[in-house]
Amino acid sequence: MRLGWVSKVVLSAVGPIVLAMGVFGIVLLGAVEDAEKKRIEEALQGETTVLAAAVQQWSLDPAELQPRVQQLAEKLGNRVTIIAGNGTVLADSSREDVSAMENHGGRPEIREALETGTVSIRARWSETTRRELLYAAAPVGKSGVVARLARDYRGVQQELTRATRAFWFLLAAVVLFGLLGAVVFARRFARPIADLTAAAERVAAGDLKAHVRPVGNDEVARLGRGFNAMTGRLEVSLGAARSEAARLSAVLEGMTEGVLALDSGERVSFLNGRARAILGLENEEKIVGRPVFELIRDPRILSVAQQATESRKPVGSEIIQEGPPRRILQLHARPVEGRDDADTILVVSDLSHMRRLERMRSDFVTNVSHELRTPLASIAAAVETLEDEDARVDPESGTRFVGMIKRNVKRLEALLNDILALSRIESRPDTLRFVPVDIGSLARVCAEDVEDRARAGGVRLAVAGERHASVMGDAQTLRRIVDNLLVNAITYSHEGGRVEIELTCDSEWVVLRVADTGVGIPEADIGRIFERFYRVDKGRSRSAGGTGLGLAIVKHAVGLHHGEVEVESEIGVGSRFTVRIPLAQKTIGGETPAESTT
Repeated sequence: MRLGWVSKVVLSAVGPIVLAMGVFGIVLLGAVEDAEKKRIEEALQGETTVLAAAVQQWSLDPAELQPRVQQLAEKLGNRVTIIAGNGTVLADSSREDVSAMENHGGRPEIREALETGTVSIRARWSETTRRELLYAAAPVGKSGVVARLARDYRGVQQELTRATRAFWFLLAAVVLFGLLGAVVFARRFARPIADLTAAAERVAAGDLKAHVRPVGNDEVARLGRGFNAMTGRLEVSLGAARSEAARLSAVLEGMTEGVLALDSGERVSFLNGRARAILGLENEEKIVGRPVFELIRDPRILSVAQQATESRKPVGSEIIQEGPPRRILQLHARPVEGRDDADTILVVSDLSHMRRLERMRSDFVTNVSHELRTPLASIAAAVETLEDEDARVDPESGTRFVGMIKRNVKRLEALLNDILALSRIESRPDTLRFVPVDIGSLARVCAEDVEDRARAGGVRLAVAGERHASVMGDAQTLRRIVDNLLVNAITYSHEGGRVEIELTCDSEWVVLRVADTGVGIPEADIGRIFERFYRVDKGRSRSAGGTGLGLAIVKHAVGLHHGEVEVESEIGVGSRFTVRIPLAQKTIGGETPAESTT
């Protein structure tokens, strides 16, 4: 059990007093008992001496002696016994007939009185009265007769008990008054301490506005004023620290790099959200305080942190994780300056996206250059031939060269249009105008636009499914999605093949499917067909005038409309592209909404 401040003060003040008085009382009580016992024995000795002197004057005839003994016993309040030298009881105040009493010659007080000739006092058990008595025996002159007084020892004990009770009562009264005084003093002294303790507990709980009201100018009051000043400064300092911590936390959480702090035991003491994402720790409930090797399995990352910790110098490295997905991580580990207990900061950057963009940019420039070079070379050759006076170009050949120039100009125009469209979709999505669009009507218009191209290739074109379905989108971009899928299907279909565009709806999506019975796509190429300038059959697509950007435009345009695109294909059987776009409103077999744009 924990003692409070007041209890401790009271115990410290009263405890020594009570202990001292208790020891003193025990010693004094023993002395009082001894003194009281001595007083009783001296009184009994005097009475016995007087009794012996009186008996010396009496007749020892038992008939006269017995009444005298009984009268004297009543006056003294003690038992009176007269014993002859041979131990025969001549008279006894406790018995009417003494003839039946046993011989008292062997009683120790009788023998001692006869032997010493003085008063003998003994306390022992009485077989006659069946109780403990205090005996005093004295010889009666030189007659050999002994006069004896006996007092009930319980009476003696009662007298001693009364004296003991009086002493302990006095001691209790002193302790009680001392205790009350100590409590009053302790409470008065402990109140400001209790207030200070309560205020300190409130500060520990986070309430920095907790203050005390010091009274007077003693040490406790000065302590209270110092406490108030301390909490005031602490509130200011902690407020500044919290603001700084909030700013630092915002900066760390806003970083694109992952930041991980390790303590001297290689346990994680801090990490930001980006570090969780890069290191794959989003699902870990408890990270702070755990050893880093339990969380990160890549020994190369751990090695960089350990090298910085051991060398106390910055360490950097770049590693490639094959995945999937394949990632390039840049690591920078630096020990915390001004500390010798090996705290280390590890910064992790995921360069995968940046390197992928760099590669895509390089590939894009290379592909654009390549795509532009071929038609430009054809145009330049035709122009040079037409300009060459020595070539003597006949009208038929001139017409053929002009046709070549027109075809390559159209090819360049298509390429530039696709590049601009892709740039607009990727870089300037804010220029798109999202309104309700009837994608069913739009699909039929697109099918009519490419019908001549399909007929020229010997491909049958069919439109099925719902006639009207409304989505929120940019009409021009949605039209380009449908156009590119249809043109792609017609381009890769054989003569006599079939291309079908189907529109369906469910509770959430508008589903547009474009299926063909063309050459199909190898499984190894399906994952790359949405890349810029990627062609499965490069010769066929170029000869058909394809730019290699159509499906890349489809993918980005569908993503801008919060949709998704999938492809299923089988070599020699055909392909099916499925586009899902969130449904805005659905109208089946009715009129196109007035606000719809086609």
